[in-house]
Amino acid sequence: MEKPSAEISERLSKSVIPQNYKIILNPDLEAGTFSGNVNIRVDIKDERDHIRLHTKFLQIQNVKNITPGIYDIDIGFTGILTNKFIGFYASRFKKGVMAASKFQPTYAREAFPCFDEPEYKATFDITLVKPHSFIALSNMNEISAVHNEINNVDEVTFATSVPMSTYLACFVICDFHYLEKNINSNGIGNDFKLRTFAQRDQLHKIKFALDIAQRATEFYITYYQIPFPLPKLDMIAIPDYVSGATEHWGLITYRETSFLIDEKTASTINKRNVAETIAHELAHMWFGNLVTMKWWDDLWLNEGFASYMQFKALNAVEPSWTMGASVLRMFEGILGEENFRNGIKDYLKKYQFGVTVTKDLLDSLDPYFIEKNPGLSIRVNYPHEMWLDLIMQLQLKSDKLTISDRAHLLNDVFALAEAQVLSYNLALELTTYLKVEDQYVPWATAASIFGKLKNKLLNSVAHKYLMEYVQGLITPIYEKQTWEKNTERTVIEGLTRSTVLTIATKYGVPNAQQNVRKLFLDWLNNYESDGADVVEPDLRDLVYYYGMKSGTIEEWEHLWQIYLKEEDVQERAKLRHALAAPNDARILAKYLTLAWEEKYIRSQDYLIVLDYLAQSPIGAALVWDDVRTRWPQYIERFSLNSRYLGNMIPAITADFNSENRLQEMETFFAKYPEAGAGEAARRRALENVRLNILWTEQHEKLVASWLEQHAN
Repeated sequence: MEKPSAEISERLSKSVIPQNYKIILNPDLEAGTFSGNVNIRVDIKDERDHIRLHTKFLQIQNVKNITPGIYDIDIGFTGILTNKFIGFYASRFKKGVMAASKFQPTYAREAFPCFDEPEYKATFDITLVKPHSFIALSNMNEISAVHNEINNVDEVTFATSVPMSTYLACFVICDFHYLEKNINSNGIGNDFKLRTFAQRDQLHKIKFALDIAQRATEFYITYYQIPFPLPKLDMIAIPDYVSGATEHWGLITYRETSFLIDEKTASTINKRNVAETIAHELAHMWFGNLVTMKWWDDLWLNEGFASYMQFKALNAVEPSWTMGASVLRMFEGILGEENFRNGIKDYLKKYQFGVTVTKDLLDSLDPYFIEKNPGLSIRVNYPHEMWLDLIMQLQLKSDKLTISDRAHLLNDVFALAEAQVLSYNLALELTTYLKVEDQYVPWATAASIFGKLKNKLLNSVAHKYLMEYVQGLITPIYEKQTWEKNTERTVIEGLTRSTVLTIATKYGVPNAQQNVRKLFLDWLNNYESDGADVVEPDLRDLVYYYGMKSGTIEEWEHLWQIYLKEEDVQERAKLRHALAAPNDARILAKYLTLAWEEKYIRSQDYLIVLDYLAQSPIGAALVWDDVRTRWPQYIERFSLNSRYLGNMIPAITADFNSENRLQEMETFFAKYPEAGAGEAARRRALENVRLNILWTEQHEKLVASWLEQHAN
């Protein structure tokens, strides 16, 4: 058999299996380029005269095939670090520059030639060349560092990894520092170090993440009864990061807003969001990394169970955050908690370091499913008379219906109404009980339901009736709240208060809107002055956004200058949201123009700003027109390969509900038929608008009539 040559292909042969990658990467952070070499050992199962693998945006310099039998493919290459935030790239910030990587789902091929499909697990031997004063991080622990005095760089080599998919490999070179804690494995494997990294002046903002991560990791080890398979675990905040976070094995990377918490300024919701993200990514160390889906069409095997386990972990380490309770009941109600846990342990042990499909998980759960008949369905419908009895029990505050039960009933009744299984009149009738509801989870559920209904009714007379109806529901519990700061509140009391005050303001309770406007102006007009009023962290998003909603262009300009000076990432996120609040088309158009400039809004945040702007009819029209007019520029900046650009389309068109808008979308897609990674998102966007049109035809009149009768 002749020595094979290397070619590229969309899907790879099942007869060529990578066993090991030896990778050397040498980034030039100033020039924005990198060079590298990869030696891939492959096992060839049949006779062939070529080998196919993935590469993208790399200049291949040479390909050498050596050692017959088990083949070593040796490839030299160069690439660029700039103008992107996927693959291997440079992230620039005020105090310097760093190199980082983001490979999920198919971007490892932009850093080194590889078999870039999750099925092809292999071990990795990674060497990174870094400036002498910087640090280098990868999935495994550092085993050597050789200094080159001529170039003043170090070659840092890491231990051979466990078998893993290419999208889990990770490379970071930076001048950051860290905090660390010891992970107690309770005899399940070895203890190891957990480190959290950030820019040196932000170390005080990673203490919260370190504490949550330590407790969540120890919980997972005990729950799964399977050791953490690596000798260390690092987490790092990257200034430019397109995702919220990515579960690179042994080196989890985060967007700064998903990781950094300043205890003095962060809200309870900021903390909960960061904690949920950390718990989610840590769950992937087992579900997704140790056992990986064979192909992306089984992604739910990774994401579904990581989402489930994040609530499980937080319920154990922070029981005051009870948002996940209803989720846990739905999942565990089918098999029972212990049966489910045993099934998961069996699955992880059987397939560790391997890849799976859905059937493999179901086969692991089946023995336990047989032992216990399911006692709960995900959506529960009842006879009409029973629904009426439940509504009466809710109105009487029956202790037979728990907090979780009440949230379930709200979720179920509106899902069933939308599916036309029962009448919207009945669904709306159930919400009348909210006048006597005083708990956070049902009100958070109701806020989501009313928010969706509000968007559907934006351009109808029923919108006014909905506003008045919700005012009537929220007023009793709103009148029990205070706008004064109180450090004695529990976490749940704080979440209840901020949720109630937000609903009251959003739906037009006069007293709430007056208070928000006063707090906003007191803060804005006295910003940075001695004795200036500071809005408490839990109310900042509410006060900034709704305070700015009726603001003037002068107030917006002042807020913009505050944003430009602000350095805390959580605070900047709140300000970006508030800048999109005004009901003035001229202001929103100005924001849309300024946001395009990278010096004002990072590329990773720009698409989020578009989503913020599209939350109002005025902003949605501006954004939609801009996207259609400048689509080639969007492609040039983000590339068709970006699923984030693709997902922007369903986000900004989410509330379209007319045939005219649908036709505009179809015309736009016909003009630019190449969708790249956004192809599925386009189909989803069209389907959503068609469903919105159908909802309007089938339900709007009935909903409008009911709301008119029950509005205050």
